[in-house]
Amino acid sequence: MSHTATAAVETSDGPRPAIQLHTVRSIDAPLPELIRYVADAGYQGVEFAGAFLDADPRAVERALTETDVVPVAAHVDLGRLEGDLEPIVDRCRIVGCDRVIVPHLGSHLFRTTATVDALASRLDGLAERLDSHGIELGYHTSREPFLPPLDRFGLGTVSSIPLPAFVWKSVADAADRWLLRGNRQLDRTAFSQLAYQTDTMTFEIDVGWVAAGGYDPVEAIDSLGDRLSLVHLADVRQTRGFPPAFRSVPPGEGLIDPDEILAAVDRSNADWVIFEDDDPDDPEAAIWKGIATLCGRPV
Repeated sequence: MSHTATAAVETSDGPRPAIQLHTVRSIDAPLPELIRYVADAGYQGVEFAGAFLDADPRAVERALTETDVVPVAAHVDLGRLEGDLEPIVDRCRIVGCDRVIVPHLGSHLFRTTATVDALASRLDGLAERLDSHGIELGYHTSREPFLPPLDRFGLGTVSSIPLPAFVWKSVADAADRWLLRGNRQLDRTAFSQLAYQTDTMTFEIDVGWVAAGGYDPVEAIDSLGDRLSLVHLADVRQTRGFPPAFRSVPPGEGLIDPDEILAAVDRSNADWVIFEDDDPDDPEAAIWKGIATLCGRPV
């Protein structure tokens, strides 16, 4: 993998461009080399994913310092944060990362309003623990918190039956398709309930998954105010009607309008707008397409 001349990036007072390094996980290079490569493309920040927890943090810190790239956040699973927090905190301190993001959570945690309240309490407790170390906790949205809580359809008692999570997700998908019938209200979602019931943590809106849930990503961005820290410019395309299935595609090739999203991000309190393509055909080309999209240049 060769480096090229650094791309010129227009700067402004708005959110800065970053990349979720999950996009380039298939490139055979150590994490410090990937940081240098995306810096050459013009990204000012990186968001870590799984490789961060295995890489040499001192080497990562050197790459960040040499390139003047900011470690925007690290995605870490909720269970690992709760069970093994101190090593993650130490790693974040070494590289200068002051934000940790909980990525996708299972649909069972959003099954009813009661399970959402329990999740909110759990996340708030973790946010307080991280805050004592000077680290912010955020939650990355997926499609699941935009499915209807089952007790809002009189299924609260039935939902307590210990069945596999995919069964309850299928029930929620059916309720979303045949009971809501287009009458979706953002303030009645588990997403809004989670925002209302938590105090300390912030949110990272993934606009593709909000759209997959049948809601307007711009409305979701606007609804959070100063609770919004990051926005993922990502996109999905529906591949099956029912039960619904989606696959990641480059922004603008699926459900979202990148220009509309970027305008909303500019109006928001987000610090960073982060490009992500979960499954690129060519990850190196995706790097360059991503920075062009974030900076409003023709692709």
